[in-house]
Amino acid sequence: MKGVQIKGGRYYRVKADGAKRLWIPLTKVREGLPAFYTALADSLGRDSRDDTMPKLVAEWQTEVMVKHSAKTQIDEKRRASVIAESFKTLGAGEVETPDCYDFLKPFQHMARTHDLFRSQLRSIFQLAELKGYRKAGSNPVSAIPTMGSAPRDRYITDSELRRVKIGGIYGANGRRTPTGINLACFLEVAFLTGADVGVLLRLREERDPENPDEPHVCADGIFVRRDKTERTSRPVIVEWTPRLRAVVAKLKSIKAAQQNKKRAQQRVVTPFLFIGMDGTPWTYEALSSAWQKARARAKLPPTMLRDLRAKAATDKEEKDGITGANALLDHTTEQQTADYIRRKKARRTSAAA
Repeated sequence: MKGVQIKGGRYYRVKADGAKRLWIPLTKVREGLPAFYTALADSLGRDSRDDTMPKLVAEWQTEVMVKHSAKTQIDEKRRASVIAESFKTLGAGEVETPDCYDFLKPFQHMARTHDLFRSQLRSIFQLAELKGYRKAGSNPVSAIPTMGSAPRDRYITDSELRRVKIGGIYGANGRRTPTGINLACFLEVAFLTGADVGVLLRLREERDPENPDEPHVCADGIFVRRDKTERTSRPVIVEWTPRLRAVVAKLKSIKAAQQNKKRAQQRVVTPFLFIGMDGTPWTYEALSSAWQKARARAKLPPTMLRDLRAKAATDKEEKDGITGANALLDHTTEQQTADYIRRKKARRTSAAA
């Protein structure tokens, strides 16, 4: 039959996809012709239906993903593209647990990546159930266990923080980089405030009356509120210190210089404090790129931007105790803060005898 081939004891419908050929699995040969014709009819009918996996993934992005933070969406879009491509020959109701298990298997040596893909895939199939593409309670990801990742214990030392700032300011050729000062300022503010990366990228030069809970510079310091705990979070004002005043003054001078450009078309008006070379708000992609290059030049071991929050908590606890660290991070309990800080110093004790 045209467009159908047998391979490995199974019928496949072979479909053109640009220069590629898609091999869409149907039934096993031993199941007989009636089962084959039924599967073929379903496959042909699916071409004109709207319950394909790529369409489901697109709907998930429109209806579910948009509710997440901007930083989270960047990673979710990347994973959504991989999921849509990997399941593009299947309908939302046809995906089974072994399909999802095979998809996740290559990520098993990367526990965090595996669990992020698993979580997103599970959320996508939850939407499929709500839309009637799958029967209720038939989520194919539920039976697949999480890998679980060990808690991070990376502590960025003061020396490493200085080195990575310098690694950002000066490129491999020894010359100043365009984004170096921006990165150094961001790392300084991230450490001093202990705020999340996504929150700091939205830091405003002053309070916005229409969005008063957005992070901003105020008379007493820097006002921040966490995104991840929107229902339970409390506003935190990180009060001024000489270092915090100095870095905010530097950011304001960078922004003022952009506003004073001779060419009017190069001037960009924005309420945000962290801006790129063109004056527009600094994006997570630009920050991440600058960070990775600086980290490599500084020869830091595997380190994440979010490790700065742990450094802030650890140093604050050493200075002001667990209560001070808890207030800085806006954790619900002090035990949560205690579990979060890094044990960077050895315990001291006398000899046994």
